[in-house]
Amino acid sequence: MELVNYLKQGILSRDEKEARKLRLKARQYELMKGVLYKRSFLTPWLRCVGPLQSEYVMREIHEGSCSMHAGPRSVVAKAKRLGYFWLTMHKDAQDMIRKCSDCQIHRPVTRHSQQPLTQITAPWPFYKWGIDIAGPFSEGPRKVKFLIVAMDYFTKWIEAKAVATITGGQVKKFVWDNIVCRFGILGEIISDNGKQFTDNPFKDWCDKLNITQRFTSVKHPQSNGLVERANRSLREGIKARLGERNKNWVEELPHILWAHQTMIKSSHGDTPFSLTYRTEAVIPAEIGMPTYRTTAVDVVNNDKELRLNLDLLEECQELAAMSEAKSKSKMVKYYNSRVCGVAFKPGDFVYHSNDASHVVAGGKLGPKWEGPYDVTDALGNEAYKLRSTDGTVLPRT
Repeated sequence: MELVNYLKQGILSRDEKEARKLRLKARQYELMKGVLYKRSFLTPWLRCVGPLQSEYVMREIHEGSCSMHAGPRSVVAKAKRLGYFWLTMHKDAQDMIRKCSDCQIHRPVTRHSQQPLTQITAPWPFYKWGIDIAGPFSEGPRKVKFLIVAMDYFTKWIEAKAVATITGGQVKKFVWDNIVCRFGILGEIISDNGKQFTDNPFKDWCDKLNITQRFTSVKHPQSNGLVERANRSLREGIKARLGERNKNWVEELPHILWAHQTMIKSSHGDTPFSLTYRTEAVIPAEIGMPTYRTTAVDVVNNDKELRLNLDLLEECQELAAMSEAKSKSKMVKYYNSRVCGVAFKPGDFVYHSNDASHVVAGGKLGPKWEGPYDVTDALGNEAYKLRSTDGTVLPRT
């Protein structure tokens, strides 16, 4: 209140120290048409909001129509990116999320891998995609119960489609409609060893378009970890948005995808939407409570700035790539420092996970390992070629 009075009427405290402190603080703020704004490194001005307004903004970002029940850092980052500010942003976001019952009951179980982390990079946007199948879910309209999910390794853009069956023809149609016709022909596609990916018509179609197929090790989804995490995030987002309401999960999919495209990714510090179009999408929170960019619009200058943004898109993508490389380097260093890996060499005999091969009947009393197998080649990154005692070579281990 003192700050607003000073900016509006120049009223200062009689205490010299307090007056000096207020003058210094006021340099970061400006009063425009009766609304208080704060200078920012992210946008020209951040609109200062009160307790009720801040709760509205947080709830709209966290559980509104453009939401995915993200964590406190993501909520705060998105609020600032959209042009809002209040002093206790992170604490308020933490408190709100701790009270969110949907977030609590759908919180993922932490699992630690014992293998060193391997980086997967993409040379430019929409060149390398990961693809996977999620489901089955409860049956929806037209008997859909599966999700085909694809994620670009550069921008982290996600495409998803609900389908009734998961045939090679469905996968081919999805890649053509949702990726090729929107972003151009991709260079590589990473998938598991499902028949819909390894057999025709999808395999033959990829060969005709010179799309290189990369397959993960059998029963090792971490090899395609980016799209696996996207699967989990979509699933958790859908569950959180449904709650106890009896709604169709297919209807929630566009909302979750929109939330993903407009959420800042920690790996490169930008949103997939911005890295694709070099501008940020307007979300419902900005309609319910306008920000500086939605109230102070100059159509002529805005068109010029948007064209300039498109010219600068390539530079922004390069900066994002460098930022992601630095982030991945730190992650790999930290992750691998805690892993004590075991290496094998050609000629060694090893056992293979029965959960991956299902050679021996499983169940609670079944063996966890089966074999032995002869290591014929060490491919690196904990990947090996194995041969059984009768000379049969195991695919993709």
